Amino acid sequence: MDTDKQLSLSPEDRVRLEGWVADRNTPQKLVWRARIVLMWADASSLASIARTLGKTKKTAYRWRDRYLEQGVDGLARDATRPGRNKPLSAEVVARVIEMTLREKPPAATQWSAHGDVTLFDQRP
Repeated sequence: MDTDKQLSLSPEDRVRLEGWVADRNTPQKLVWRARIVLMWADASSLASIARTLGKTKKTAYRWRDRYLEQGVDGLARDATRPGRNKPLSAEVVARVIEMTLREKPPAATQWSAHGDVTLFDQRP
């Protein structure tokens, strides 16, 4: 995070960001992103931005840097995130079930190695 980056807004960007802040229908995440950038442009200190908006310094830096790199449109989009892991294929699921039912694990003491569904030894 470079603390020396200066932020200057074009009149069009300022109008757009102030419009987001003023519009009651703007999602709150866009409102506080716009307020962060507006406060940076007004030369507010990092501590006052964090305190006023209730955000961390890291968050203030993130959105200032995003604005500098991508402009107002960068504030409107969330960054992509990795998706969830893909589910196991049907073949893998079938193999795991087969191994569970048919193969005795190494050093197993209470597993049934028979072809029935009983997984635990039923000794009294």
